[in-house]
Amino acid sequence: MASTLPRRCLVTIGATAGFQPLLAEVITPQFLSSIAGKGFENLDVQCGPDLDWFRDQLKEIPDEQRYGVKIDCFAITSNLTEYMVACRRLPGVREHGCIISHAGSGTILEVLRVSVPHVVIPNPTLMDNHQAELAEECEHQKWAIYGKLGHIIEAVNKAMAAVETGTEACTAPTPYTPPPFPVPEAERTTLFDWMVLTCYPEELRRQQYVEELRSAHFEAKPEDKAGEDQSRLQAD
Repeated sequence: MASTLPRRCLVTIGATAGFQPLLAEVITPQFLSSIAGKGFENLDVQCGPDLDWFRDQLKEIPDEQRYGVKIDCFAITSNLTEYMVACRRLPGVREHGCIISHAGSGTILEVLRVSVPHVVIPNPTLMDNHQAELAEECEHQKWAIYGKLGHIIEAVNKAMAAVETGTEACTAPTPYTPPPFPVPEAERTTLFDWMVLTCYPEELRRQQYVEELRSAHFEAKPEDKAGEDQSRLQAD
């Protein structure tokens, strides 16, 4: 039996660069009808510099073409994580929601911590379309679904299906805790620094060389590595 608990969707494009094609697509009658059919009752939209434009678009949408979905919008907020957490499944209260975002590294990292079905949409106008590379890597690593403009409905369907079939880690999310600061080195090098280093191949080669030297050092003196690891544990 299908759940009757509500779902919530958050759309976020970042604070500085506009992304009107994404914003326009998530308020089409086709999109709103699709998410309403899956039990979504709320659509929160972070619009950045496109807020006034987005509000003008909303005025043109009659109630019957919103299909019961309540749409709220804002430019930026210091509490975006709270909006993300509101998309998490809470047994007996709500089902898994979905986050649709630009393919910004900071946003992707934060959604990973919150553990919510995630669709990333590259903004093709930014930095030689580097966001597409990051979106591809996210889907390869099963961090998120790579969505494309004009096909966001399909991407959301794919994200929700992945959760229902258990192929996403957020099927049973652990209680949310704020992320540590500074960000642990392991996370920086697997996501945020991945984007930076792929944009700067010379720095990537330098980091690889440093890692090779470090590995060679530890292989030659395994006892030193054990001592260093123990020291770190004691320091922590």
